[in-house]
Amino acid sequence: MTIEATLQWSDIARNPREVAATVEREGEARLERRGEGPAFVLMTASRHAATSSGVRIAGKLLRNAIAHSSKLGDLDNLLVDTFPWLRFIPEEYRHGFATEFLVTYEACSDLEVWTPLQSLMREWKATAAIYADPELAAKLNGPFDDDLGPVLAPEVVTDDARRAE
Repeated sequence: MTIEATLQWSDIARNPREVAATVEREGEARLERRGEGPAFVLMTASRHAATSSGVRIAGKLLRNAIAHSSKLGDLDNLLVDTFPWLRFIPEEYRHGFATEFLVTYEACSDLEVWTPLQSLMREWKATAAIYADPELAAKLNGPFDDDLGPVLAPEVVTDDARRAE
């Protein structure tokens, strides 16, 4: 989504009516701050509601498209057409990606918090990058020359042990 109108943070204090008019006219505006942190997006409540509704509708459509794929090949084609980097993920793992993506998408849509979906996509893309590089994939699949032996179980400290110190 491209935001056409860009305003300065100080415009809110100097000319709030102009800011409001811009947001009403454009539907949204980006507010830039000078070195004070990330920019903000100001939008009308109706635009936010429409965006949220559209995201939920798209999620339902996606869920049904995946659920009603008659063949595993249809699902695979749908996924690879949407996310070309999935070509590097072995086929047996793509259904796991689809399930994890769908569940996370629906949860994020309900909460209107998208950070978990961003994390999921970043993690799967990183996995695809590993599979895309045969040398790296071979290194990560072992054998490992610098094996330090079994990992010891963590020591559990109880409240009683802390009091004795």
